[in-house]
Amino acid sequence: MKTEIIQLDIKDFEKCGNIWDMKRQSALTEQIYQRLLSNNQTIYVCVLDGAFIGEISLVKEMEDADYTILGKRIYVSRLIVKEEYRRLGIGRKLLRFAVEKAAKTGFAEMSVGVDLDNYAALRLYVQEGFDSVLFVGEDEYGRYLKLLKTLRGSL
Repeated sequence: MKTEIIQLDIKDFEKCGNIWDMKRQSALTEQIYQRLLSNNQTIYVCVLDGAFIGEISLVKEMEDADYTILGKRIYVSRLIVKEEYRRLGIGRKLLRFAVEKAAKTGFAEMSVGVDLDNYAALRLYVQEGFDSVLFVGEDEYGRYLKLLKTLRGSL
């Protein structure tokens, strides 16, 4: 399976609907689109035969100080792989690509939020060096962790 990872061009944003239900999550879709417009969020997509099958985002500035520190800490958002392509290493490939991009851009740290019941994602993040717990909390979706990875010197 020959895939490639590319930076999303905003004009192709609607193609992310191949990965997740953009219509059902219209408020989130609009929020992401606005972040793209303001250059606060960058999306990288995994493409197979012209179709988007996975994505990951990097967000420079969030309202939550645990997630971002301007110019120092960047936030990983929306690592998602289309269901039929899961467990094939695509999520890991996307995460490693995003880590490399963030490090090359000069960020020293990367944060992520992960639900405690999302065992596959939690295992992936820990295996990929997200080894510091910033926060343990609970929201309307359940219990979650905020994890941190140090980038400089780790590549």
